[in-house]
Amino acid sequence: METELLGRARSGDQAAFAVLYQEHAAPVFRYLRMRLPTATVAEDLTSEAFLRAWRKLPDFRPDVGSFTGWLYTIADNLLRDHRKSARYRRELLDGKDHDGPDIRGGADRLALARIEAAALRRCLADLSEPQRECVRLRFFAGLSVAEVAETMNKNPNSIRALQHRAVRTLATLLAETEKA
Repeated sequence: METELLGRARSGDQAAFAVLYQEHAAPVFRYLRMRLPTATVAEDLTSEAFLRAWRKLPDFRPDVGSFTGWLYTIADNLLRDHRKSARYRRELLDGKDHDGPDIRGGADRLALARIEAAALRRCLADLSEPQRECVRLRFFAGLSVAEVAETMNKNPNSIRALQHRAVRTLATLLAETEKA
C-alpha cells in the first residue's frame, strides 16, 4: 500500500502524499516534541519536514531505504538546524512553558502528569545518547526495529540489544526515583 502511495506521490499526486502525511505526521511530531521545549516548535518542524519531503520526493530512492527512515532523517536534520539557531537558545533561556497547561483532567492530574514526565526526562538523560535515540524512535515516534536501525545506521540486532539495555536501565532508574 505505502509503495503504491509513494509511487503516486512521486508522480505529483497530492492526495497520495496527504495519506502519507496522515500516516506519519503524529509519530514525527511525537519524536520532535520529546526533543524540543515546546509543542509549537515541534509542530513547525513537523510541517517543515513534510514540506521538504514533498519537495524532495522525486529524489527519494525506495531501493536505498524506507520512506519512514528518510522522513525521520529530514526531521532530525531540521532539529539539528533548529538547535543551532538563536530562537532555540532563547527558548531554553527564558524557561517558560510556551504551550500552556492542559487542564482537562484537572489540576491534580496535570501536576501528576508533569511530575511523571519530569522523572522520565531525568531518567532518559542518564541513558547513553544511542540508547536515548533508540527509545525516542521506538516508543515516542513508534518506529519499527528495522526503521530505527535504518535511521541510526545500525543493524536490527544491535538495535534490539540497545533497546533491551535502555529499557532495563530506565526501569531501574525509575524504580530508584520512586523510592526517593
